[in-house]
Amino acid sequence: MKTSTSSLLLNIESTRLQMIQLAHQFGYANPKVVKCSQKLDSLLNVYHCKMIKR
Repeated sequence: MKTSTSSLLLNIESTRLQMIQLAHQFGYANPKVVKCSQKLDSLLNVYHCKMIKR
């Protein structure tokens, strides 16, 4: 997953907000929320790796 840092940060924030909205709508244990949380974890891992390589 190659993206610029700024677009990666925008994607992280968008996914975070989406996860919060889904959690309010369906509850924290809902599969949609869990899947979104996993996507956010993955994005954060990519960001972390980019920051280590600097």
